Amino acid sequence: MASPPITEDYYLVLEVKQADKLELIIKSYRRLALLLHPDRNSTPGATAAFQLLGQAYETLKDENTRRGYDLVYHSIKRCNPCPGATPSPRTFPTPSPQSRAISEAAQIAVLQKSKQERAARWQTKKTAFDSAVFELQRDIRQLEQKIRNLDSVIAAEAAVEAQKNSWRTWVLSPVYKKVEDTEDEKARKDIERQEKKMERDMKERRLDSKKADVTKEELLLSKAKAFIDAADRSEDEKILAIRAGQAARDDRERKVKERGERERLAEIRRQKEQHGERQRVERERLEKALRRDE
Repeated sequence: MASPPITEDYYLVLEVKQADKLELIIKSYRRLALLLHPDRNSTPGATAAFQLLGQAYETLKDENTRRGYDLVYHSIKRCNPCPGATPSPRTFPTPSPQSRAISEAAQIAVLQKSKQERAARWQTKKTAFDSAVFELQRDIRQLEQKIRNLDSVIAAEAAVEAQKNSWRTWVLSPVYKKVEDTEDEKARKDIERQEKKMERDMKERRLDSKKADVTKEELLLSKAKAFIDAADRSEDEKILAIRAGQAARDDRERKVKERGERERLAEIRRQKEQHGERQRVERERLEKALRRDE
């Protein structure tokens, strides 16, 4: 039994040109096989597309089979032009269902791979953000604790000074003979208080700066997440559009098959009716002949 004629443009299937060398064919096949393999691509038609890709590769990777294919390629090419070729303005070739399935499955695979790569980049960015924010928040907690400690020391020193200057201390000072601070001691303590206040103010500014850094990081992350979500939505819409086109085409093909089946059954019924009518006419003819013989 003769094998069915080849009608597929294997160069188009492999996304190469007829003049390309075997190395480029192998490279293109491996790239497309990763995209279309049924284990990695659940798109409807991916299995058939992967099988057609294998047929194309098996034909073109061997020098003898490729030479035989090239003998009929000029007639196939008229219906399926090579990638990059300009169609004749008088003809508008329609790709075969298998070639279309490969193209659509490859498009979906590319979109899904793009989403996966984007998700991986986002996870890396998110991890770096979480680490940076954790460090900033730890610094903020430490600064807040240091400020509280300074506030406690300053408050305690202020309470001691207030106690010294109270009327009770002034009344009892002759009794307890409390020693007054010298001018140098007062100056030293005043300098220490000023230094503590300056240190507190500096830590307060650093604290505000750290909090501003956290807010900035959160804003950057929010913008990055919005960009990721928008890109994912765009590619999801493209995938849905491709699958909707596949579903619509499958529905049209199903209706065509159903119509063909109905027409076939109607033709069978018509033939049966015609056959029955011929038999009826034949019986009537025989009956008339028998009556004449009688």
